[in-house]
Amino acid sequence: MTVWVEGATGKAGRRVVEALAAAGVPVRAAGRHPGEPSPGVTPVLFDWHDQTTWEPALGDADTLFLKGLDSDPHADRVFARLIESAPWARRVVFMSGAAVGRTPADTPRRAVELAVQRSGRAWTILRPSWLLQNFDEDEWVFARALREDGELYASSGDGLVGFVDARDVAAAAVAMLTEDGHDGRCYTITGPEAITFGRVAEVLATASGRPIRHVQATVPQHRAHFARSGRPDAWIDHMLHLFEEVGTGLYATVTDDLHRLTGNPPRSLERYAKEVWAR
Repeated sequence: MTVWVEGATGKAGRRVVEALAAAGVPVRAAGRHPGEPSPGVTPVLFDWHDQTTWEPALGDADTLFLKGLDSDPHADRVFARLIESAPWARRVVFMSGAAVGRTPADTPRRAVELAVQRSGRAWTILRPSWLLQNFDEDEWVFARALREDGELYASSGDGLVGFVDARDVAAAAVAMLTEDGHDGRCYTITGPEAITFGRVAEVLATASGRPIRHVQATVPQHRAHFARSGRPDAWIDHMLHLFEEVGTGLYATVTDDLHRLTGNPPRSLERYAKEVWAR
């Protein structure tokens, strides 16, 4: 087995690469800025928007881990073309999102799920909730404002989220990628409880020993906050839509899928905060 991991330097992808390598599984780590080789890991240049990079990056990988193009309205067609470009691939694991299975078929991420399911390859859908690592690693969603201003921006009211540690998502992904019995299944990976963004701010403040407040932003205020990033409008619209979904309760679900896949309980917000935000 050789696993091709797209987004290999991202929050989840990096940890999937590390976990696969630790398990002795050869990895082709794909991204626009591939890192340095390491035991069992071959970095490869890959750009969703440059099809000339696809086949050289894919090589002879027989298993694919895919994630990208969150806000592209035509992502389903791009995914279908990529999978067709991987003749050796017999299995595809797609990292989607916890609420995607309850959205209309024509929404971008749900359309990608359906494209993967119709690809003619064995498939598994991984649906993690919001990653705890967004708070310290994702500069323009949360990390910069938390670090520089002690503010956690959200426009989701008292909506609940089953926040999950990226390490747990990686462990679940490795089980799906390397074990039999997961074909044709969808798994929702969450933390141990559903909590509000206000509660997140309280826990991070306690762990860090400095004031952190939850900014219950209006949608225009949140849009202006995101606009400071210089990111495209499509990305901003996508993020605001996710916060809107939180407000409707779509991310309040908590499951035991992680335990069923790995035999381990999920890490909590408090554990993450002590490990990353402690004074």
